[in-house]
Amino acid sequence: MEEGSSFQRREEVEIAIVGGGLGGLALALALQERGITAHLYEKHHDLRSDTATAIGIGANGVKSLNGIRSGLSKVMEDAGTYASCLKLTLVNKKGEVRYREQTFEQGEYVSIGWKQAQLVLASYINKDLIHCSHRLVRFESSEAGVDAYFEVTDENTSSLEYIKVVRTKLLVGADGIWSVVRRTIVGDSPRYLHLVDWNAYVPNPGAKVFGGHGEHEIVLLFDEDGETRSWLVDAGKGFSLWILRKLDLSGDLAKTLKRSKGGLGIPGAKARALQQLDGLDGWDDIKAAIKATDETYIFERPIMDNLPIKRWSDSHRRVLLMGDAAHAQYVGPGQGARTAFEDAHQLSILLKEAFSSSEDNSIATAVKKFEELRIPRMIKMQEYAAESTALPALVPEWVSKLTMEEKQKRALECQQWVHSYPEKMLCDPDSTYWK
Repeated sequence: MEEGSSFQRREEVEIAIVGGGLGGLALALALQERGITAHLYEKHHDLRSDTATAIGIGANGVKSLNGIRSGLSKVMEDAGTYASCLKLTLVNKKGEVRYREQTFEQGEYVSIGWKQAQLVLASYINKDLIHCSHRLVRFESSEAGVDAYFEVTDENTSSLEYIKVVRTKLLVGADGIWSVVRRTIVGDSPRYLHLVDWNAYVPNPGAKVFGGHGEHEIVLLFDEDGETRSWLVDAGKGFSLWILRKLDLSGDLAKTLKRSKGGLGIPGAKARALQQLDGLDGWDDIKAAIKATDETYIFERPIMDNLPIKRWSDSHRRVLLMGDAAHAQYVGPGQGARTAFEDAHQLSILLKEAFSSSEDNSIATAVKKFEELRIPRMIKMQEYAAESTALPALVPEWVSKLTMEEKQKRALECQQWVHSYPEKMLCDPDSTYWK
């Protein structure tokens, strides 16, 4: 029941989730499946924001989704597609190429548009629990709970209608890399990784608009120096994803972007993307994809991450970070959405135990257990992801001294450890490098 003045209204909920992205929606669904009511607050006027990208869901993501709701990974696959192979192509300075291929069993790796994945998750959640046009402005935490203050805006004019004060037992910040919740309890900002991306998720039925990939294929192209990389992906239902990534050691390229955080349909983005390929041989497929794409579909952005931190909660353990707000990592390994699904899966299990307990501090205990379970894993994964940028400052000296054979063994062991979720959450005692 809301009450108070016409400008300030109040309500009380068990759990409040800030952010209607994949992590926030996954947590809301996971809790709903376990009989816990969580309200989700999204600052935009609807959930159908477009990132012009798709996500790849590997083994750990598949198991997380099915832990959230039985059969959920198959629903994602049906809304997108499955990947049958990853084709890795190295282009040398002469335009010559070398190939390597990794195959997948059906259902082992799912490709789906980000927006489509968002809609799948939202379709299972009670619509009364999703509140759009709610922008978090501040919160006050104590051992008893949290008061979160939201500006509620008009969907048509975006003008402020009133302030809503939400009293909750736990406030979960699932509000992405630029998290307001993280900025409040940690006080840091994302780090620029000296890479710039252009990407588009576009209709391409039968690969007739542009080619470069086959059905159920992911094609990764990269050069010897790590300066240029591209992806062409079958994202299912007649859509393709293309990505162009460019190294920006000097930071000068980022300065040419029209928006510091990036955005969709920015004037000049298409020309800037094509300019990165000038004079390069062997990149005809990605050039053709960019040329065939209307600029309004192209998302341009600097690539960022959040530094690893050793605590994701406030001093009372009543405010908690998850997903990119807690551990945004370099996108190269493709673990962002998958680890957000892991967070949602594990946190929902612990909160079910907490809500079944008669102890006064059961929620704080659950938050502490969640951090103990998740933070060591994510620090390892964040640091390894940062290494894969190949920026010298982010590669530990001992790693740089490994032989190529040792580096390949370490990479394979990492993949095996990550995919073993949830059995080997913290480490792989049987490995050489991930103990």
